[in-house]
Amino acid sequence: MDQKQLFPLIRSRLQEILADYIHAREILEQVDHYVLPPELGSQAGVLGAIALAQRAAKVI
Repeated sequence: MDQKQLFPLIRSRLQEILADYIHAREILEQVDHYVLPPELGSQAGVLGAIALAQRAAKVI
């Protein structure tokens, strides 16, 4: 996701939505370390699909 400016909004909305349902420290206190952009950047989806395909090929 190349829209890093959206992460503060996403974190805030997540806390708002889950506040009365989930009382996890990761959500309530450490959300900046819980909701992060992918380390692989724009390649995350493609590389994740390849990893899943490799795993599936080993099972068969």
